[in-house]
Amino acid sequence: MTAAARNELVTRYFDAWNRYDPEGIGAAFASDGTFTDPSTNIPVRPGDFGAVVDALRSPFPDYRFEPGVRMVTDTRACVEWTLAGTNSAPLKAGIDATGKTMHVRGVEVLEFTDAGLACATRYFDQKSMYEQIGMQVIIEPMMQGRATYGYSKRVVSGNTNAPQCFGITWIGFRDPSELDRIRLHASHIIDDFLAAPGFISLVTGAAGDRAFTVSAWDSETALEAALTHAHARAKHEFRTGDLAPAVWTSIWQPVRVNAIWVRCTACHHPIERSGAKVVCVNCGANLPPQPVYW
Repeated sequence: MTAAARNELVTRYFDAWNRYDPEGIGAAFASDGTFTDPSTNIPVRPGDFGAVVDALRSPFPDYRFEPGVRMVTDTRACVEWTLAGTNSAPLKAGIDATGKTMHVRGVEVLEFTDAGLACATRYFDQKSMYEQIGMQVIIEPMMQGRATYGYSKRVVSGNTNAPQCFGITWIGFRDPSELDRIRLHASHIIDDFLAAPGFISLVTGAAGDRAFTVSAWDSETALEAALTHAHARAKHEFRTGDLAPAVWTSIWQPVRVNAIWVRCTACHHPIERSGAKVVCVNCGANLPPQPVYW
């Protein structure tokens, strides 16, 4: 392969990525060539490039590579590039698009054979990419001792009443794709909760092989009334389909609801905060607003 042919092959390779053309990308490779980047678990063969393109284009429908400096030898090319794109579609089920734009720098290492590319290896910082579009990248162990780690989120309604009832639920999942299905159900259920009178807030998340939700309510009646739409659809899929290996639901009432304590911003003493107590008993300064209970 001549120097001109190698340079032309590099150009065709990036042009095919920018056309969202897996067949065109594959045409740059030898029949047994492979592609690897930080998102692939194993080297990908040309016949499977469609999945790689879809994985990038799904959250970034307008993505585009801008190749920069390239160094081409008889056997290898190293190409610096910038990847730009707007997160205008969901990254995964249950995670809304942010509308933010990424500009990520990376490098492509391409190895040549007479039949085409033997392999392409892409290097870039996934953490930077996700943070640029407003996603958290948190480093936690999978397990540590008896602890299983995962993720969580909190949703608040603005209702400042003390909880009179808690709904506590867990649902098992067998793999990440099933967790995505559960999260999609959960997003619709949360929308129903936010529209329901009597909803206070919830904490939900997943760790190990369980997803969980703890929701706070003004009353059991309010909780029950909110379970008639999205929650009913999720329950129907569990009972009639193959969603989740196990589930447990429950309703709890508090034995005692203690007062909320806050720290005075003037003298830094902790003070029991109630609706009637708005001044620090230690220094007389105004207390900060009372936080919501849950």
